[in-house]
Amino acid sequence: MRNFVSISLAFAFLTVITHSARAQNPQYAFRVTFADKQPTTYTLSDPSAYLSPRAIARRATFSIATDSSDLPVVQSYIDSVLRVTGGILHNRSRWQNSCVVLLEDSAAILSLQSIAFIRNVKKVAYYPGGLHHKPGPSGEGNGPGHKPTGFDIGFYNSAWSQIHLCNGEYLHEQGYMGEGKLIAVVDVGFSGVNTAAVYDSLFQQNRLADTWNFIYDTAHVFDYSNHGSQVLSCMAAYIPEVFVGTAPRASYALYLSDDAGSEQAIEEDNFAAAVERADSLGADLVTTSLGYNTFDDPADSHVYSELDGKTTLPARTANAAVRKGIFVAASAGNEGDTPWQHILTPGDADSAMTVGSVDQAKTPASSSGKGPNAAGLLKPNVCGKGVQDFVINPAGIVAQASGTSYATPVIAGLTACLMQSLPTWAPLKIRSLIESVSDSFAQPNNNVGNGVPDFKRAYITTGIAGTDPKRRDELFRIYPNPAIDEVYVQGASSRGVIHYQISDMQGRRLGDGQVNVGGSIATNALVPGLYLLHLDNGNQQQVIKLSIR
Repeated sequence: MRNFVSISLAFAFLTVITHSARAQNPQYAFRVTFADKQPTTYTLSDPSAYLSPRAIARRATFSIATDSSDLPVVQSYIDSVLRVTGGILHNRSRWQNSCVVLLEDSAAILSLQSIAFIRNVKKVAYYPGGLHHKPGPSGEGNGPGHKPTGFDIGFYNSAWSQIHLCNGEYLHEQGYMGEGKLIAVVDVGFSGVNTAAVYDSLFQQNRLADTWNFIYDTAHVFDYSNHGSQVLSCMAAYIPEVFVGTAPRASYALYLSDDAGSEQAIEEDNFAAAVERADSLGADLVTTSLGYNTFDDPADSHVYSELDGKTTLPARTANAAVRKGIFVAASAGNEGDTPWQHILTPGDADSAMTVGSVDQAKTPASSSGKGPNAAGLLKPNVCGKGVQDFVINPAGIVAQASGTSYATPVIAGLTACLMQSLPTWAPLKIRSLIESVSDSFAQPNNNVGNGVPDFKRAYITTGIAGTDPKRRDELFRIYPNPAIDEVYVQGASSRGVIHYQISDMQGRRLGDGQVNVGGSIATNALVPGLYLLHLDNGNQQQVIKLSIR
C-alpha cells in the first residue's frame, strides 16, 4: 500500500523529533481510511437507524436518495484499529469512510499495514502535551424577549448597515426571520454565548439544537475563542433597538472544529466530522468562517492547484453536504493582500457559496481572498459587508470587526430567511437566485464574484410577493445559472412553447430549438464560459446571460 510506505519512511523522522516530548505524554493523530463498508449492520432501506427524521425529511424534499455514503463507518473496523493500535477514537467520517485515532506511540500505527480493509493512513496532527478534554460549565441566558415594532435603523441599530446593504430587512418585513431553519455554525469557539443577553431568546425558545467540541470531544463550546461568538452574533443576536442579526429566529447548532493553538491537518477532519453531524441532525444550512491553506507541518500545506473545488477534504465535504440538500456558505478568507492572495478551502468548493468582503460603498476589501479557484471557477460567488461590521463580543457588548468571517454569516443568515420562503428550492437553485440578483452579475470579477446580493429583489423575483414593477419586462427566468448540464426555463405562463437560441458573447450562433415552459435545455456541449440565451414565445422576447461552469 503506497501510503503505508510513506508512513514507514516517515517513522524514523517522527521518532527523532518526538522522543524528548514523551515525558509529556504526546499524542499523534492519524486518519485511517477504510476500503469499504461491507460488514455494515445498517441498511439503505432503514435510514432512521442513522439519520434523524429531520435529515430524512430534507432528503425527501429534494428527492435525494439515501446512498452508501450515508451509512456509518463500520464499527468493527474502528474497533479493530483501536484494538491493534491501542489508540483513542477522535472522530469518524461517513462520507470519507474514515476515522481519526490518537496514539501515544506513533509506531503502533505500523501494525495496521497487514489489515486488508484499510485503504490508507495519514498523520494529521501531533500534540506534544497530548490532546486533553477541557470540561467547562454550560449555562443558559435569561431575560425578556422583545417583539419587533418596525424594520428600520431604529430596530436593528448597530446591525443596520450590514443588513441594509443587501436589503435584508425586506425579508424580515415579510415575516421571514429564519423560523424553522436549522443553521450549523462551524468555527473556533463561542465564548460568552451562554451568558450574553443577546442570546436569551435562543435559550428560552430552545433554539440551540446542538453543540459539540470536536477538539476536546465534549459538548462544551462556550470558551476557547471569541471568533465563533462574533460570527454567531451576525445571525442570531436579538435585542431590538440594540442589535438584531440576519436570522434571529432560526435554530442553531454550534460546532467547534478548529484549534486556535495550532494549525494542523486534523482540523480538516474535525471540520468534516462537524458537517456530517450537522447533516445527521437535519441542518438546512452550514456556514463556516474557517479557511485553510498552510499548516505547521509544511508537508500538509496546500498548494493553489489543490484548491480546484473538489480535491481538499474540506471542499469534498462541502460538496457532499450540498448533494445531501444542505446549503453551504464559506468565507473567501482574508489572504487578499498577502503573498497567497487566493481564496482558502473550503471556499474553493464547487458547490459552496463563497462570500467575499466589501465596505459600505461596495468597494472590495483588499484583504478579501481573490478568485477564481484553481479550476477557473468564479469565486467568491457573492460579497457581504465585512469592513467595520458590528458584532457582539463575549461580554455581550457591541463591537466592531472586519473580515470575510463576518460578511459570511451576514449573507448566510439572510440566505436561511430566503430558504424559509422557498422551502422546496434546492441549495444550488437558491445559490443561483442569489447570484442572479447581485450587483455585479452582468460583469463578475475575481474580487467580488457576482457582487452584493439584493435579497428584496431575490424575494420579488420568485413571484411570491407579486410582480416587481421594475422587473415587469422580464418574462422569462432560468435556473440554475451558472449551469452545468442543463438549464430550466420558467415563464409568466405555466404553459406554452418557447423558441430559444444560444450564442457566444460575440453573437455567434451556437444552437437553437424549442422548449416547453418548465422544461430544460441541454448545455453539456458548451465549454465553461458566458453565453447569451435568446428566448421568444411569439409575443415577447428576452435575452439572458447564461454562465456555464
